Amino acid sequence: MAFNFKIDHVQAASINSIAKKYKYSGVTYLYKMLKLEGIKYNKFPGVEYQSGKPEGIVVHETDDPGATAHDEAIYFNREWMNINAYVHAFVDSKQVIQMRSPDRGTWGAGPQANDRFIQIELCEEDSRDAFAKSINNDAIYIAKLLHRYDLKPDNACEDGEGTIWSHHAVSTFLGGTDHVDPDGYFAKWGYSMDQFYSLIKYYYDLQDKNSDKKTKDPNKTKEELPVVQGAVTLGHDAYVYNSKGKRTKTLKKAGSPVVVRGYKLINKKKYYEIGKNQYVVASNIDATARVVNKDTYLRTRLGRIEKENLVKKGRRVLTYGSQIKIKGQKYYALNATQYVLASDID
Repeated sequence: MAFNFKIDHVQAASINSIAKKYKYSGVTYLYKMLKLEGIKYNKFPGVEYQSGKPEGIVVHETDDPGATAHDEAIYFNREWMNINAYVHAFVDSKQVIQMRSPDRGTWGAGPQANDRFIQIELCEEDSRDAFAKSINNDAIYIAKLLHRYDLKPDNACEDGEGTIWSHHAVSTFLGGTDHVDPDGYFAKWGYSMDQFYSLIKYYYDLQDKNSDKKTKDPNKTKEELPVVQGAVTLGHDAYVYNSKGKRTKTLKKAGSPVVVRGYKLINKKKYYEIGKNQYVVASNIDATARVVNKDTYLRTRLGRIEKENLVKKGRRVLTYGSQIKIKGQKYYALNATQYVLASDID
């Protein structure tokens, strides 16, 4: 199919402009979603990266018209053992569903890529507006992962070198697969991988610009999630403060949705703005990476042991906020419903 370069370029650029007007949907974690729906979580064990951490990210599209991220997540959770395929996340116009931690690889792009790259599938949408929303979610999520793993954006689609790959680029430069996505689906909207890379780079630079590099918490490890923006959920109960750092009587519970407008330092401490003259301490939203120093089980809000959730020594967990006490013992919150003993993590 032939395209008019000038028309296509303008159309693609306008899609990026439309995309930037939307808020990020945030991440839904598969195991949490399944727990709420009463569905068994069939954990994918993961593939060890050849260099110990991901070297980049492969952009896929599902080639499954009408299937949402939720549909794909349910199917892959049920069938991955039979279809021998799995990815790190599915993204559509409404949400990002992370299937498993990107700390280990998956089966998404053949043997030459599975032990090197994070794999993310973009779901097909049926309107230009929904397509713009979906690539916005995808680009922000990818930019966050680049920061998380200390990877700089570099388009590998032209020369086979870099951190951002299409599945087509993997087929062309690495082999072991013959897929050419997402090129055909992007072309349907007058879009391209180069344009998508531009959107990823935009959000990577924006997150880098907004990150707080001057203030460091000595309790935080080197690997920490970047500054967030848009719609997120609280990982820890959080009081609301005014712009001068005075605590109000308003307490927002862990799991509550908030919209982050920006951040500021108040008395040398980082806060996120969630409304007019409303701020919460950043650690209630920013996750802090900590390492488990012994085999341990996750606990509920009442301190009950979740025997199905064993975390092995040496694994990384993401905690929110300061320590809390449950039945006389100190814990860190992992989310609104799960906690880990403070003594079991560094």
